[in-house]
Amino acid sequence: MILIDTNVVVALVDERDRLHARAKRDLRKIAGPFGLTSVVIGEACFLMPETYLRERLRLLFDRLPMRPIELEEPWWSDVFDWLVRYAEHEPDLCDAMLAVLASREACPIWTYDGEFKHLWRRPDGKALRLVPQIRGA
Repeated sequence: MILIDTNVVVALVDERDRLHARAKRDLRKIAGPFGLTSVVIGEACFLMPETYLRERLRLLFDRLPMRPIELEEPWWSDVFDWLVRYAEHEPDLCDAMLAVLASREACPIWTYDGEFKHLWRRPDGKALRLVPQIRGA
């Protein structure tokens, strides 16, 4: 399974997004299944309040092999430890959850956020696996 970050979801759904063409190209090269957290879906809905974009989001879920995935209990401690570790860089809850979940599930993350490549690490300090590799980030 490949975990998807919010910026990928928005890029796939919103044709006005600067990463839209790239996300469409990358999607043709990446085989699922894909995992989405409720926090990613919440962020995507916040960033795309227009009804037509939310309808396109629903279509994306219907057309791609996606499934909801969440951290198993207890996980708050790991997520907050991660947030504290990177506090000076002001990470958000979504980034923390993806880093912890990717570590626990041994899943790569599909993101265009350069912090995942250059800064964020798994809770054990090892690099996160990314798909596709971030070019030029």
